[in-house]
Amino acid sequence: MTSKYNPASATYLSKLKEICPLDGGDDNISAMDSHTSATFDNAYFETLIKGEGLLNSDQEMWSSIAGYSTADTVNKYWADPELFFKQFSDSMVKMGNITNPAGGEVRKTCRFVNT
Repeated sequence: MTSKYNPASATYLSKLKEICPLDGGDDNISAMDSHTSATFDNAYFETLIKGEGLLNSDQEMWSSIAGYSTADTVNKYWADPELFFKQFSDSMVKMGNITNPAGGEVRKTCRFVNT
């Protein structure tokens, strides 16, 4: 693995803080990656490698101590788009087959239980 610190990520963090302030901004949006934001592809994994993952949980797959077991997956998905799309497709089919016998709900607003 290469160095996980990227000085550019401090600039990226500043941009995110402008888009998503601590107060307000709930309707603001940010692209998952700044390179191909309008295309579904594997470029997001490159952002993780650069230390610029939008979601902290995703960035942890590359950057954290616990990431030692998932950093290889990030590298594979970045280097091999066909592998990424194949495994993504397989995972979507599996998730589509999940049932919820406990009667869960899809929330209209993720922060609140539907009324």
